[in-house]
Amino acid sequence: MNKKIIISYGMYAWLLTMITCTASFAQDKNETARLAATNQNHQLLASITGSWIFAGKHTFAGSKHKPIEFAGTMVRKALWNNRYFTSEVTGQDIPMPWSNGELVTLHEMTTEGYDNVKGKFVSAYINNEFETGIILLEGSYDASAKIITYDGETLSPPRGDAPAGTMRKFHVLLKFINDSHYTLEWHESIGGKELFDTVLNFTRQ
Repeated sequence: MNKKIIISYGMYAWLLTMITCTASFAQDKNETARLAATNQNHQLLASITGSWIFAGKHTFAGSKHKPIEFAGTMVRKALWNNRYFTSEVTGQDIPMPWSNGELVTLHEMTTEGYDNVKGKFVSAYINNEFETGIILLEGSYDASAKIITYDGETLSPPRGDAPAGTMRKFHVLLKFINDSHYTLEWHESIGGKELFDTVLNFTRQ
C-alpha cells in the first residue's frame, strides 16, 4: 500500500513538473516570437521610406564661422519586410580634409531600426568626410510631439575644433511632420560645449 502511494506521489510530481515546463516553454516561445516580430515602431520608420530632396544648414556656436547652407538628395529603403531601414545621402562636391583640396561628392549612410529587447530606436551612421568609425545612437519616441530623440557619442578624429580622441556627444531629433516632410536636427558638443547644429529639411520627391 505504501509503495503504491509513493508511486502515485511520484507520478503526480512528474506530471506537475511536465505541465509547468510545458507552460513555461509556451510562454518563452510566445515572448521570443513577440521580440522577434516587427511592430508599430518599425512602421513609424517605414513611413518615411522613399526618395527625398533636402536643404540643410550648419550653424556654428559663437560668431567665428558663418552658417553654411547646402542641399542634396537621399533615398531611404526598407530591409527584410521593414525590419531595418537604410538611408543614403548624396550631397554636393566639397573639399574633404583628406582630399588635398580636390572636390569630392559627400556621401552619408545610416542604418536604423527598433530594438525590441532594449525598447529603443537604434541608428548607425557613417560618412566619407571626417569619419572612419561608426557613430551609434539610441533613442525614444515621443508620440505627442512626433519626435524620435537620439543620443550617442564617439571619439573624435583630429579636427579644427577638437584633437583626436576627444569624446564628441550627439543629440539628434527626427521630427515627423507629414507624409511629405520631416526634419532632422544634429546637435554636437564636446565637454558640454556646443560646437554646431545641423538642420536638414526633407521633402518627398
